[in-house]
Amino acid sequence: MDHRYIDQLSVAERYVDNALRPEERVAFEAHMVDCQECTDRVLLAGMFHTRAVNGIPKSEPSPPKTGLVVRMKPVQIIVIVILSALLLIAIPTLLIPVWKLFSK
Repeated sequence: MDHRYIDQLSVAERYVDNALRPEERVAFEAHMVDCQECTDRVLLAGMFHTRAVNGIPKSEPSPPKTGLVVRMKPVQIIVIVILSALLLIAIPTLLIPVWKLFSK
């Protein structure tokens, strides 16, 4: 199978559309094994075929982005605030004796 035949009969497009006769399909697939150009044609035709059949995909609107605090339950927020307060008190309390040991 040569490129002139492939171009004239739109073999790559017909391959994507599954419109080739079985013997044409086998011959074209054997040709594509050694021909990167025809492989690229099939990939390109496939991309256009998918867009033409399905239409350009519509992007769905993404859900509104909400912050972590908005998604948390009130109990979780209270627990985090209490743990933060305890850490703010506990860390200096634990570090003062250690600091006094090293400052002597």
